[in-house]
Amino acid sequence: MGTKTQPQLAKENERRIRANDKEFNAQFKYHNNYIKTSKYSLFTFLPFNLLEQFQRLANFYFLCLLVLQLIPAISSLTPVTTAIPLIGVLTLTAVKDAYDDIQRHISDSQVNNRKSKTLRNGKLVEAKWSEVQVGDVIRLDNNQFVAADTLLLSTSEPNGLCFIETAELDGETNLKAKQCLTETIELGDRHDLLWNFNGEIICERPNNLLNKFDGTLIWRGQRFALDNEKILLRGCVLRNTQWCYGVVVFAGVDTKLMQNSGKTQFKSTGVDRLLNFIIIGIVLFLVSICALFAIGCAIWEGLIGQHFQLYLPWEHIIPKDYIPTGATVIGLLVFFSYAIVLNTVVPISLYVSVEVIRFVQSFLINWDEEMYYPTTNTYAKARTTTLNEELGQIQYIFSDKTGTLTQNIMTFNKCSINGRSYGDVIDLRTGELVEITEQQTIFQNSNTNNRPSPSSGAIVAPPAAPPPIILVHKAEVHAKKTSMVVTSSGEAQVLPDRPRSDLERSAPPMDTSDKRPGLKHVRYSAPSRSQDEDAGRLSPRLGGSGLSPPVGNEERRISGGFKRSGAGCMQRQLSRTSSCDKALQSVDFSANPHHESDFRWYDRTLLDAVRSDEEHSHVFFRLLALCHTVMAETVDGKLEYQAQSPDEAALVSAARNFGFVFRTRTPNSITIEVMGQTEEYELLNILDFNNVRKRMSVILRRGDSMVLYCKGADNVIYDRLHGGQEDLKARTQDHLNKFAGEGLRTLALAERRLTEQYYNDWRSRQQEAALSMDSREQKLNAIYEEIESEMQLVGVTAIEDKLQDGVPKSIANLQNAGIKIWVLTGDKQETAINIGYSCQLLTDELADVFIVDGNSVEEVEKQLRQFKESIKIYNRFRPGGFDPFDRLNSDSNMDPLSVTMTQTSAFMQETNLPPTPPPPPAISVVTFSAECNDLFGDEKGSEDGGTASIVVDENTGFALVVNGHSLVHCLSPELENKFLDIASQCKAVICCRVTPLQKALVVELIKRAKNAVTLAIGDGANDVSMIKAAHIGVGISGQEGLQAVLSSDYSIAQFRYLERLLLVHGRWSYYRMCKFLRYFFYKNFAFTLCHCWYSLFCGFSAQTVFDPMFISVYNLFYTSLPVLALGVFEQDVSDKNSLEFPRLYTPGLKSELFNIREFIYSVLHGAFTSLVLFLIPYGVYKDGVSANGFIVSDHMTLGAVVATILIVDNTAQISLYTSYWTVVNHVTIWGSLVWYFVLDYFYNYVIGGPYVGSLTQAMKDLTFWVTMLITVMTLVAPVLAYKFYLLDVHPSLSDKIRQKSLKKIHSRASSDVRRTASSRRGRRSVRSGYAFAHQEGFGRLITSGKIMHKLPQDFAFPLGLGTKKTQVLHNNLNSADGPNSKSNNVTGQHMVNNNTNMRQNQNQNHSSMADITADGRVNGGDDGRGSGGSDDMSPRAPCQDLDTINL
Repeated sequence: MGTKTQPQLAKENERRIRANDKEFNAQFKYHNNYIKTSKYSLFTFLPFNLLEQFQRLANFYFLCLLVLQLIPAISSLTPVTTAIPLIGVLTLTAVKDAYDDIQRHISDSQVNNRKSKTLRNGKLVEAKWSEVQVGDVIRLDNNQFVAADTLLLSTSEPNGLCFIETAELDGETNLKAKQCLTETIELGDRHDLLWNFNGEIICERPNNLLNKFDGTLIWRGQRFALDNEKILLRGCVLRNTQWCYGVVVFAGVDTKLMQNSGKTQFKSTGVDRLLNFIIIGIVLFLVSICALFAIGCAIWEGLIGQHFQLYLPWEHIIPKDYIPTGATVIGLLVFFSYAIVLNTVVPISLYVSVEVIRFVQSFLINWDEEMYYPTTNTYAKARTTTLNEELGQIQYIFSDKTGTLTQNIMTFNKCSINGRSYGDVIDLRTGELVEITEQQTIFQNSNTNNRPSPSSGAIVAPPAAPPPIILVHKAEVHAKKTSMVVTSSGEAQVLPDRPRSDLERSAPPMDTSDKRPGLKHVRYSAPSRSQDEDAGRLSPRLGGSGLSPPVGNEERRISGGFKRSGAGCMQRQLSRTSSCDKALQSVDFSANPHHESDFRWYDRTLLDAVRSDEEHSHVFFRLLALCHTVMAETVDGKLEYQAQSPDEAALVSAARNFGFVFRTRTPNSITIEVMGQTEEYELLNILDFNNVRKRMSVILRRGDSMVLYCKGADNVIYDRLHGGQEDLKARTQDHLNKFAGEGLRTLALAERRLTEQYYNDWRSRQQEAALSMDSREQKLNAIYEEIESEMQLVGVTAIEDKLQDGVPKSIANLQNAGIKIWVLTGDKQETAINIGYSCQLLTDELADVFIVDGNSVEEVEKQLRQFKESIKIYNRFRPGGFDPFDRLNSDSNMDPLSVTMTQTSAFMQETNLPPTPPPPPAISVVTFSAECNDLFGDEKGSEDGGTASIVVDENTGFALVVNGHSLVHCLSPELENKFLDIASQCKAVICCRVTPLQKALVVELIKRAKNAVTLAIGDGANDVSMIKAAHIGVGISGQEGLQAVLSSDYSIAQFRYLERLLLVHGRWSYYRMCKFLRYFFYKNFAFTLCHCWYSLFCGFSAQTVFDPMFISVYNLFYTSLPVLALGVFEQDVSDKNSLEFPRLYTPGLKSELFNIREFIYSVLHGAFTSLVLFLIPYGVYKDGVSANGFIVSDHMTLGAVVATILIVDNTAQISLYTSYWTVVNHVTIWGSLVWYFVLDYFYNYVIGGPYVGSLTQAMKDLTFWVTMLITVMTLVAPVLAYKFYLLDVHPSLSDKIRQKSLKKIHSRASSDVRRTASSRRGRRSVRSGYAFAHQEGFGRLITSGKIMHKLPQDFAFPLGLGTKKTQVLHNNLNSADGPNSKSNNVTGQHMVNNNTNMRQNQNQNHSSMADITADGRVNGGDDGRGSGGSDDMSPRAPCQDLDTINL
């Protein structure tokens, strides 16, 4: 064949379609719109399913055994013993596979039979989706699914616009706009014109790129460029558009949705794969044993057996003429006979038992009330029964973001207008910031009595007379530690804490409670006096008027810190008649007829400013009401919004509630209602957002005035402001930093007044650029840059993206268990980063966050190389673990990057206080594990809170963020190893803007390169590929349909339930399965190898020790139920302890509970047992005579005795194996022992078995009972000794926990193994986040001066990087003065703060440290004493040093 020409290659890479021309399109044999996800049909099910099942090695092995047992000459066992279990297993599996495939058929049928309106011969007819062909013109109505990938021709909206929801594709529920060609708008909904449309489309071949489409439309002799903005993809839903028409480009399996759907893979667990490997080994072992016995049999027959043919005649098929030949044939037959006799070492009942255990475990997951979500009435559901134990071995979790980690609900939280911050509720007398949540709680007096205070853990005395219970809003007053409970009578009871040093008071608070974010107490600091005295001093300033935002200089004074007198605490006064509930009520918007009842805002001053016609607030909300792409519609008389992003919806909703109501829009106008007055604006231009511009603008005209409104990233907006706004910019920047530091998504707003002449000139140049065929995007961006300049700053907004409940806690717990978590999302980079900080996947303790956003292979490779160097430099200067006592006594001039250390009980030994556990450790700049042990090391440490070794966790220093276009290059063969090298050294990885197929590719990469067990969790159709690719797929039944659930192996209602699914059910399932397998192999080797020892005494004749019926029912009746109960109900620790000690999960990560070593141990144990079982009875009964003269040395008596002792030993061994006893365990274990005697009697005496009377006669003799006792004791004693040795010398973590549970002692001293809620603090990164696309912004200050947000309470470390100062370690816990002792006022150096940008940020006060003396006391104090307990430690970094840091 010759080389293909360029035109031929071009034709192969393109697709030609002609609208309304079936004959033309038929020649290309394009796929129709029929889809098929099922595997079988009615005729192919039986052969294909059997073929698939016999691909499992075990099934094929038992099939071969069954064939051998059908040959009488070599079989000493009936084939029924193998046939019935094998047929049962095949049948059960076939039924399950048939059910699953029927569900797929039903799903396919539902989709293929959906109706679509299609043009046929000029008329619109209803056709099934499966009947739609490429080239057909179809009509879509509002809220209807798109049937196939379609080129948009015309719509009901002006300018050819339509709006679609792409949740099925990328998981985003926000609307996206599509627009058809201006030339095809004229087709409208006229069927004659649409039927005569004969345009030819030349486009790319089917592919899986959701955001890319290249094509050309040839029509009426002209060529028109087609891009992704003109294509509607299958799976999208038409919204806010009455109708639209389009021509089908891709159908069926060619659509991008189906191209992104990963193939259903057969999933098996690691235990299954190990079992397959073990079976191969066992088969080889059996072949070797059988060959050895065959040789032995041939030799015995040739030397001895030939002389006893009168008693042991040879079979008629054996040649008798030549003895060696006959002996060889006998040996060959014996080989197969032993293969049958010894097959019970891996019986078919093993697989039956495994399936039963998994089946029951699945129901235990389904029935777990702790994973029930009452809001949607949804239980957890195990959709597969074959993967349960894999849940206990997960190493990587790949999670979607939208709808999985978040609720995808945005709330307008705070704002800054003209340099004034709104949204904070401040107590003007105390200057304290009250952080308010929407939730409420009941303060019960019983909970306040004798409970530990939030910080110190000290017991608070109960009040004399318990006041009644009232309902109050929850709030937190920052930097205060005393709890206040307000009674219904207006009385306030103050619960004092131990006093704190001035140094700690100046520091931002750290929430060390074990509560999830938002569940906090109302805290007010009060003098350390009695409660009665405090109550008498409360004054009336906390009422409604007393809670308002600070203004101007007052705000600076408040955030800069207060002067405190006496014990360093300001007196707070509260009126007995005031109510906390009243003070914290949200603002009432009911005067606005368009207000939303669920909108919450607590700062009344903003509403007062709006209602008093304050100019700046009006400009602010007018901008929010006009600068957006939201669509409004009236549903049942109520105004509703459909937005492209939840952020935009939140901003427009906020403007609506404050009286600036967006009513409607047309392509060239926007109508709003301001304080009841309608205003209509002419919409001249929308300068839309993109990832480069990071902003959007609208140009509006009303009357003679013309204005440009712009909103976007704060750094982008700041660069485009006119001069003379330095003070306003500085104040607003402080607010931005504060908002971003609280984890809010920030957005800057600006405006520019335009003249008619300037706009007309700009408009002409803009149209010229829009029509340019060369570098159109660059030219338009330059034109936009020109008009988006010289703007006036209006303010900033702060939006909160609400996480699902319990997400941060669950992520922290899963990471403490040793699981790595990756977030794979189709969302924007900065949105993903913000959520990463919100859910504490990313924390301020990270040394750096690497962002890979290169557009080419070279750029990505360069970035990866730079990140690799950064990691090397970081690791070079980071030392390993060391003895904390050596560190304490070292010189004060320490290395700048010296390791931090945990305060241990050694410091407490100087005090007379009872030993109490230290506060939870924090994580420093050098980023150590919060748990001071190696992840997989032995759990060593004092149970009394003793010294714990400090080990560096190498995976806590960095995080990696990868963009979708860069991920394409990272997954290429030349870069994937470098990408993996860096990713494996990062604590967290976030991949954003990824397609569904890219999600699956990332999962496949980790599976292949790391050989790791993976779990993927998501809630939308865009997560289906990832869920199918991972070892375990978990679907969340959320807002985006059930596609993810239908493709998943397990479904849950909320992300937080994943913690229990893995740490409880997964760990239990793995633990139970491993224990089951170890015992199962032990009991079967102990049973089977008895034949091997007996063969030495029976001439290797394949004679069995036991009754053939005993061999058949040994695994079915005698030993099956106890081991099943072990596999279903066994647990080493309770579910509560499993969650409380996530390190219990780590053995599963390294397959420590069942592996080759454990299997060999079980085999050796079984071999030893079989040897003792056979030799002791054989020695006793050989040539034995009973007391009454009967001979007891017959074969049947020996077999019955050995069988009975085997059953008794099995009962004893499983009793020792069982850690958790239930009624079922007792019934099955002891019942099986009784059942053996009942069944043996019934078989031999009722049915008439050959061993009738053997066991009965043996039991009448004392010899039997003594033999049984000696044998069982010989077998049990070593096991007991080994167990006691392990418990005493090498106890596991579960052993320690069980011992403490038995002693009823709460293990609060084991900080080295126990999860600590504050190992990830609830603080947020100071990072700019905004609604469209974000940039690093204020985050550079973090990454350059990384220590500025470190607030370790238990570590002391030097700042380093240019400073020789060391930090204070408050380690003197001997606070003999009690709560009335006054704090030492540390010298003025503690309040140095040169960072003017942070002056107004109440959470950013930094103070320098005093030096540490040799004996650990603080220099500069009054008498060298610290000021309280362990909570007084708050070493901080000096801000003057932070200002000089620039890495």
